[in-house]
Amino acid sequence: MRKPGNGNGTKKNGNGYGNGNGNGNGKGNGKKKPSKPQLTPQQLAVVVGLLSNSLEVISVLLDKELKVQIVLEGSIRKQTKADRIAAELGELSVAELLEAFLRKQI
Repeated sequence: MRKPGNGNGTKKNGNGYGNGNGNGNGKGNGKKKPSKPQLTPQQLAVVVGLLSNSLEVISVLLDKELKVQIVLEGSIRKQTKADRIAAELGELSVAELLEAFLRKQI
């Protein structure tokens, strides 16, 4: 026979047999496992887009009724070498770019 309170599950704790220390963590406590949150395809797409840096937050809007709107922008098109160069050039005008190409040719 098992002795009460030795951690082998024989001590009664008021709501079922516990783990022997009377804390109620044993069988019969009526607790259900919490369900996992279900993500919609749209929510999943936003999460993946943010984590992969395909989407970036443009603005976060909060109105007087405390409603939040988050504006995201991005592209799923893979960036090419030309896209990366164009991003590096930034605010360079077309005229400056053509002049640089012409100087390189000479």
